[in-house]
Amino acid sequence: MDGTGSFANTLQRSRGAADVVFRENALDRLYQSGAAKALLPRSHGPAHEIVLVNTAGGITGGDAFCYDCSADASHLLVTTQAAERAYASNTTDIASLKVRLSARNGGAIHWLPQETILFDQSRLARTIDIDLDVSSECLVLESLVFGRHAMGEILTNCHFTDRWRIRRDGRLIHAEAVRLDDNITSLLGTSAGAAGAQMAATLVYVGPRLAQVRADIEASLAGLEVRAALSVWQGRLVLRVLASQTMAGKAGLLRILTAMRGQQVPRVWHS
Repeated sequence: MDGTGSFANTLQRSRGAADVVFRENALDRLYQSGAAKALLPRSHGPAHEIVLVNTAGGITGGDAFCYDCSADASHLLVTTQAAERAYASNTTDIASLKVRLSARNGGAIHWLPQETILFDQSRLARTIDIDLDVSSECLVLESLVFGRHAMGEILTNCHFTDRWRIRRDGRLIHAEAVRLDDNITSLLGTSAGAAGAQMAATLVYVGPRLAQVRADIEASLAGLEVRAALSVWQGRLVLRVLASQTMAGKAGLLRILTAMRGQQVPRVWHS
């Protein structure tokens, strides 16, 4: 009251963790803390849907979130309630987003979140680690939107790293990494970068349905308002997508998923 008190000069940061485990198509574990929530809406498809919610409304420098989902003899589809927003940070702190997925005993884990929007001056480090056994499959789709184009924002300065690792029976079978932190406008504009696209997406499939997934995706690419390239080698499929407009990119991804036989699309994608 006399003005002599001391106050913390650090900013409040968001923390969140969610851990969901299904065994033999029954919920075995549900843990959530902080600003991370895991909702389990009723699903009429073959997969159990998990909808992750960031109650903080976005992520900024210094925040830390961790999502763990495991499918043991189960089929899981994991998505997010809304697009993840990486907001501008007014410090040098880097936000952390860790995703850990696993499937075994004929299980399937499909990671199909809505897009991540990188705001100018944002700082985010994301990692995705997936462990499978030889009888199981994963489908991973991530899309990036470069700036708030509806607000006229041009992404010129941010720090974003993205590291993916997929292992089968303990052996690394797919790895990739992205880093955006210097000369971003030029990098995104080059043909070897994003070729001026507003949105970029990567889809990776590993599992026993490889031939079917390849055929379904190839048949869906004609007539899309996006640029897409598909590669299949050493037991995995990788699809890269670039879209000049975000809405066209989302529509293209939805069409690709819908064309995959037996593929369940998250209901929140239609809302």
